[in-house]
Amino acid sequence: MIKNLKLKIENSKNGEVTTPFFALAPMANITTYPFASQCVKYGADIVWTPMVHTDTVLNNWDETHKIIDFEHPSCHFDQTECLPASGGEKTAGKNRSLGKLETTNMEGVSNYIIQLVGSEPEKFAESIKIIEKHGLRPFSFDINAGCPDKNIVKSGCGGALLKTPELIIDIIKACQKATKIPISVKTRAGYDNLTDILDLAPYLTKAGVSMITVHPRTVKQGYTGSADWGIVKDVKCLLANANCLVVGSGDIKTWQEATEKQKETNCDGVMIGRGALGHPWIFEEIKKQADIDLPVAKIKELAIDLARKADQIWGNHGITESRKHFAWYFRGFEGAKELRIDLMRAETLEDVVKILKNEN
Repeated sequence: MIKNLKLKIENSKNGEVTTPFFALAPMANITTYPFASQCVKYGADIVWTPMVHTDTVLNNWDETHKIIDFEHPSCHFDQTECLPASGGEKTAGKNRSLGKLETTNMEGVSNYIIQLVGSEPEKFAESIKIIEKHGLRPFSFDINAGCPDKNIVKSGCGGALLKTPELIIDIIKACQKATKIPISVKTRAGYDNLTDILDLAPYLTKAGVSMITVHPRTVKQGYTGSADWGIVKDVKCLLANANCLVVGSGDIKTWQEATEKQKETNCDGVMIGRGALGHPWIFEEIKKQADIDLPVAKIKELAIDLARKADQIWGNHGITESRKHFAWYFRGFEGAKELRIDLMRAETLEDVVKILKNEN
């Protein structure tokens, strides 16, 4: 049974999540369906989509749905036949021929969160309406109020919102008017002051957010220095009586760190980003409280699975985008360097399969 009743969605397709939970962090061009689905396979309780800009949702649905649609992944290659126009049932799409290559399981993910970035309340609201019109029912809609990317901040979005807290509240209210699905916020400890979140958090809960994810660095810090998880603990203590989940994020690289930070802070969830790259089984390690030494043959299977999923969604561009994952998967064992070099040249799914199955 989920701890926060606001996160039990009446009209969703989701299951239930218990606390504490361990989640995959949103990472642009990384935590799309192919990789997120592998994290779910290994026990991630919730996965975040990469952030998508409200302008992209409003002006380019073809691009948007490939980023955020974790429910109908097998429909990406033919959205006109697969995706419902107004929340109805999906229909069977046409599978793109892969010749002699076998296809892969494109099962939908239910416990996922769609993260939106922007700066205009009206665009957030309209984006949510469009997303729901296409039949998507995420666990929550998450407002990005912490991204430190210079271009995002310069445009007044992400971490820049921390300079105008009242705008964050306006965005929350606009989103709530647009949907019955819970609204959550992912933010930083502050723009340039680590304790700003202690002033902001009560206002966020008063506005009715169901979950706050805190990365305990400032926006100005970017990813320098260390994440101060004492801030997460302080926020959790501050909101102990509030009907709002508190999630911690930052610098989690091992299952031991994930477990320790949850216990130290008593937070409701721990978000894992870089620690899951090339290592989606970290979530299973957390549940088993033990290291897992995955055989090289299994890692090769994961890489092929990811490539097949990426190919079905983006074609050859998906293979190019998968190269970063190959670099993370193939490291730390004999022969890994040679495989990485070959895979960095792969341009098609056929190339990937030949390299990893050693077919000439």
